[in-house]
Amino acid sequence: MTSPSQSIYNSKKILLVPNEGDLAMKTLPSKIYTFYRDGFRAMVVGRTLWKIIFIKLFIMFGVLKIFFFPNFLATNFNTDTERAAHVLDTLTNTERPADITQKTNNF
Repeated sequence: MTSPSQSIYNSKKILLVPNEGDLAMKTLPSKIYTFYRDGFRAMVVGRTLWKIIFIKLFIMFGVLKIFFFPNFLATNFNTDTERAAHVLDTLTNTERPADITQKTNNF
């Protein structure tokens, strides 16, 4: 017979049965780590869902960024000084565009 701190192997998944004394001696980060480690080992459907999530994130941030978010500063300015000046002017510009000012001033 196996002791309580040893793993019990099943044909489909691994079930870890810790000893009560082992839990009392572990620190909080190690308890959290073992909780998630054992949970991810026991998942079947969850692994497929995590793969789908990572594929979708790669498509959104890796592929779509290329097509929908062009590098505006690199294409419109030649040097880093010009880029920095444009960003500074854009961030510190307190004037409102004419169309917004006209709409808000007309009661």
